[in-house]
Amino acid sequence: MTALKVCGLRPGDDLGFTDHPRVTHVGFVFVPASRRYVAPADARLIIQHLPDRVRATGVFVDLPPDEVLDIARTCGLRTVQLHGSESPATCRQLQTAGLEVWKALPVAEETPGNVIDAAKRYAGVIDAVLLDAAPPKDAAPTVTGGHGQSFNWTRLPHLLEALAPTAPVWVAGGIRPENAAQLLQCVRPAGLDVSSGVEVDGRKSPDKIRALIEVMDSYDNSCS
Repeated sequence: MTALKVCGLRPGDDLGFTDHPRVTHVGFVFVPASRRYVAPADARLIIQHLPDRVRATGVFVDLPPDEVLDIARTCGLRTVQLHGSESPATCRQLQTAGLEVWKALPVAEETPGNVIDAAKRYAGVIDAVLLDAAPPKDAAPTVTGGHGQSFNWTRLPHLLEALAPTAPVWVAGGIRPENAAQLLQCVRPAGLDVSSGVEVDGRKSPDKIRALIEVMDSYDNSCS
C-alpha cells in the first residue's frame, strides 16, 4: 500500500485525516521564509494530538544538525526531511541520534540523471529519498518545496529502479486528487507527499485529503 504524508500543517488544521491507516507521516515546515512555517512550540501542541502510529516530520533546509536535534526534541519529531545541501555526515549524525532521515532531491527536467548520482552519496545514511520538483527560479533560496509544481512522472520507473538500492522512494510535487492516478499508473512509490495539492485558501482541506485517499484506495483495489 502506497503511504501518504500530508505536509505543511499549521495550528488550526483539522487532524481528522490522521485516523486513516494510509497516513503514516505528517509534516511541519521549520523554514522561516516559507508561508507554511510553524514555530516549534506550536508544532509540539499539534503533535501531542497525533495517533502514535503517525510520525511527525520536520522539514529543514541547511540548518546545523545540533539545531535540528534541538527542534526535534522540543517538538517530539520522529522524522526529519532535509531539503537543502546537507551532507551525508549530517544525515548520519541525525540518524545516529535516533531520527528517521529523509533526503529530498530535486528532479530537474534537463538533468534527471543527476538525481541518481546524488542519491548514491547518501546510501546507508538515510531512510528515504524524496523526489520533488525543482523549485521555480524566483523562489526564495531556502523554500525548496511546496510550490505545487510536478516533474515529468514518466521518468519515475527508471528513477525508482535506480534508487532502490539507496532507500525507499517517496514522491512530492504538485500531487492532487485530480492527478494522483496518473502518477500511480506510472509507478508505485513507497509514498506520496502532498501539501498545496490538498489545500483550499492556503489551509489543509479535509475534503481534498479524503478525495486523494479515495483515489489511492481505488487504485490499490484495482491492482489487487
